[in-house]
Amino acid sequence: MTKTIPEHVIDGSIVIDSIEASASILKDYPDRPELLKMHADLLAANHQRAAAAEHYARAAARFLAAGRPFQAWVAKTLQWALQRPRPDQLLDFHLALGRAVHKGAPVDSFIQGLTPPERMAVFARFQRVRAPAGRTLMKAGAPQNRLYLVVAGQLREASYEMVSQKPRPGREASRMLREADAFGEVYPFNGESAGRSHVETVTRAELLVLSKSHLMRASRRFPNLEGGLIRLCGIRAGKREVHPSSAVRRGERYSVSIKLNLTILPTATGGPPVDMTGFCSDLSVSGVSFIPEANGSGPKAGELSDSLVDRAVRVCVPAGDLSLSITGRIVRKRQVVFNGYRVTALGIRFAEMPPRLRGAFFAFAEGSRDSRDIP
Repeated sequence: MTKTIPEHVIDGSIVIDSIEASASILKDYPDRPELLKMHADLLAANHQRAAAAEHYARAAARFLAAGRPFQAWVAKTLQWALQRPRPDQLLDFHLALGRAVHKGAPVDSFIQGLTPPERMAVFARFQRVRAPAGRTLMKAGAPQNRLYLVVAGQLREASYEMVSQKPRPGREASRMLREADAFGEVYPFNGESAGRSHVETVTRAELLVLSKSHLMRASRRFPNLEGGLIRLCGIRAGKREVHPSSAVRRGERYSVSIKLNLTILPTATGGPPVDMTGFCSDLSVSGVSFIPEANGSGPKAGELSDSLVDRAVRVCVPAGDLSLSITGRIVRKRQVVFNGYRVTALGIRFAEMPPRLRGAFFAFAEGSRDSRDIP
């Protein structure tokens, strides 16, 4: 389907950088709130504050009428930054925002669920980011301290699991982010977690960025705000049936970095076993994530097939002249982040161990650890 001129302007494939050209397009398409907002941006950049505020106000009204409350809120806050509103104007818009009908996008629901004081506190400080297509905004493994709200454009999010974290069965491996979506793991507030997402723009995009520290301060002033953030993070994670393979990480995990030898046993139809060397960074009583060594024996990560899932294996923990083996089964192949790199890991569920052998197994694994063997 052929795009219209406004669609080319909105997605960034046509760039308008003059007020005159923008006004000409706006004259032909006066009902597009995105064009009104972009024209207001140009006016504001050229210090025409009154005209810019007027166009932001018109854009906000049309976004609201179209059932896009987050876009309306952004346009209104940009207007208020140029033109201080009266208290009755503030109240009128907050009431209109609360009554607006929308399609249930995560940030639309989050915005509408806040009281006016909570809304003002959350957005008292934000960073407005505009990025071209192809820009990386978040790297997997990087610390998380900001919440990104998508105002406009399309982005692609690829999700990975950290070796040291429990997997999230309901999390999509890849998804497209659009207007009123959110990303960035800022909750829970305590501690600092490494991000599981790699996000890059597909088209020109606009985002509002809220810092974790600011959200923490706002939540201390308004305790109910924390519930809204929990719901927002829950919506973006999605809900999906938990498959049996998630059992691989049940139970207490042990932070033990060790070298492993893995033997993939023959199938019922025969064939030779496959021997591999690799390592892990954690163990549980029920399983382990095995990461093939880049220069080790056996197939490399890129050669691992999905057909390996459900194959029986024998995991061997070497320790000098001794070794300890335990049988298990491959229950999934996944992408994880380890030492800042995205790697392929095999999730292995161990066979059941008698309780008295579990302590001995982990004591042996701890004793076999040699940091010189771990990348």
